[in-house]
Amino acid sequence: MTNDNILAQIGLCAEWRDGKTNVATADRNGDVALDALCHLITSGKVSVEDAKVAVQSARDAAAVVSITTNNNGNNAVGQSNNKKTNKNKSSGAGKQKNREQFRTRHVALQFSYDGTDFTGFAENIGKECDNSVEKALFAALEKTRLLVSPEENGMLVVANEDGKTKVVKRNDKADGENGGEDSKNNEQLSARTASKYSRCGRTDKGVHAHGQVVALYLKSAFPLLAQQVESDITGEVLLKEESLPKNSLDGLECLVPPKKSKGSGTAQSQSLQQKTITEYDYPRILNNILPPSIRVLGWCPVSSEFSARFSCSQRTYRYFFPRRNLDLPAMAKGLQYMMGRHDFRNLCKMNCEQVYNFERVLMSGKVVSPQMIYPVSMEENVQLSSPSVQEVYGASSMDSSPHDMCHVEIVGQAFLWHQIRCIMSLLFYVGRELESPMLIKQLFDIEANPAKPSYEMASETALVLQDCQFYHLNLGRTVRSMWSVTRVLEQRWENHAVAAERANDALESLKKETEVRWTDVMEYAAQIARDRRKKEQKRTKRVTSDDGEIRRALEKRAPATSMISWGSAVNVIQEVLGVYPHLPNGSSQGQKGLTESSVHVPLMERAKGTTYEEKVKSILGEGGGGTNGNIRKSSKRKERYEENIIKKRKTAEEDKAFYEHMSKQGGSSL
Repeated sequence: MTNDNILAQIGLCAEWRDGKTNVATADRNGDVALDALCHLITSGKVSVEDAKVAVQSARDAAAVVSITTNNNGNNAVGQSNNKKTNKNKSSGAGKQKNREQFRTRHVALQFSYDGTDFTGFAENIGKECDNSVEKALFAALEKTRLLVSPEENGMLVVANEDGKTKVVKRNDKADGENGGEDSKNNEQLSARTASKYSRCGRTDKGVHAHGQVVALYLKSAFPLLAQQVESDITGEVLLKEESLPKNSLDGLECLVPPKKSKGSGTAQSQSLQQKTITEYDYPRILNNILPPSIRVLGWCPVSSEFSARFSCSQRTYRYFFPRRNLDLPAMAKGLQYMMGRHDFRNLCKMNCEQVYNFERVLMSGKVVSPQMIYPVSMEENVQLSSPSVQEVYGASSMDSSPHDMCHVEIVGQAFLWHQIRCIMSLLFYVGRELESPMLIKQLFDIEANPAKPSYEMASETALVLQDCQFYHLNLGRTVRSMWSVTRVLEQRWENHAVAAERANDALESLKKETEVRWTDVMEYAAQIARDRRKKEQKRTKRVTSDDGEIRRALEKRAPATSMISWGSAVNVIQEVLGVYPHLPNGSSQGQKGLTESSVHVPLMERAKGTTYEEKVKSILGEGGGGTNGNIRKSSKRKERYEENIIKKRKTAEEDKAFYEHMSKQGGSSL
């Protein structure tokens, strides 16, 4: 039964709500309705709480009707002055036009991407050279019209508090602590800011992800004015967020306004239509537009305060590498020393303008080969002489090869800038037996080593953000979308696997089918040894000689003939000199100064960088004068430091309460 029918049955004219009667009649009917409501309450037939709920529902409905009326405008005036309106638009007049408003939902998206061709995950807004994953993502959101402008968003409003513009959920208090991003005073909000966008991880240039998560408000398939088929016990008729399907498979019957006819901009009829609607399949829609290197995997609705960054409980990274000559148990022991809470300032790149606390917690990790798994965790005794080992079912250690693909997995709550790449660089030093696993403990001793020694980071090309986990997040996926994603990933794997097999075939052919002179091998090895000895003497100021030792080691491996296969020659050079025909694991291509005769300098003997305290003094301008350009740059750095570190710093209790609250946010596709 409609409201108009109810009013007619109780003796009230429905036309007074629509402005069809004069003001006096409308006022009289309004007074009568108020008196009747008061009589019902005083007689006990209607409780005060029920009346409150009914009044609030009526106000919500009136607000929606007002929005619809504003959007439709005055059709008669619009039709009669159509040419004039178009002329005004072309001349710049009439900029304040009403837009249709849409229902939006706060959703979490999980996606995978190959970062090889991207400049990183985060978008550098305003820079022409930007080719980030976020730029491609928002371009797809805008093209599919899933991202709406602030004026079109019917679920969020722009509120002002303390002179700042904030985005908050409609009817919610604009408390702002977890409610959206701040913008400059009186500044027009962008669609991205108004969507309350948040990201879980920020990967660098060339880094990949398989479980990246973002959250934002996206347009829903359900109209803003959609109503329930049957009103609930409170008398509410409009669809609420909790009533909507939580996935793209379940349908919901509802009453929706008729579509507007083309050309006139008016609805074909005024009666509501009953339809069964399913929510948009966001992954499938976006994957049709995104490049193949970016694939959306799943989605689910989330609570209004959910943040992909602050609600995340732990992140998992994997770093892939070939076995080569690495000592995997030693790498696992070095990784074990990192478990738990430590100050990682010597194992990251310090960003002192945004970070002041370099303590992070690593929960677990493992070093994995095709034959063995070396797990580590916070609970294990780090004093063990060797880490625990798990054999891979069906694999034999006799089948190991230098070309076996291995990986290190690290699980932690949060990570610092370049932390994983610095960790892997140190583990490679340990695996190549150039450093002891105890190096990790030395770097964690900030009092003894307040400054980071100089060392190269591991390459970004092998790093993957494998997973982002949340306490209360259950993402949904559809078979159609997952089949499409699997096809793309299978094709990507095939392309890389074929390229790797081509390179491996060329290597094996070269080793088996090519021969070189043994005397040439001996001369090459002797030359490397001489160059290495000169560099060592220059570094240590001590004269050493090993010509006889190198020659004797070569003579023991001399072949029966004057020629030797290239594969055997490579093995001899590796065994005698410990050099290999490839860059050290994780090294960037074309690393400067790296040759076969390079001498390893122990990390603790290398030059040290500046300490955190020295960097902060430099930011605050306590290091002395400088040029005008340097002074201006220092001033900007100081402003950023004061804004991010001083003004936003919270106590440990405040941080704990904030993260406990955020960890409870989430959503489910079930």
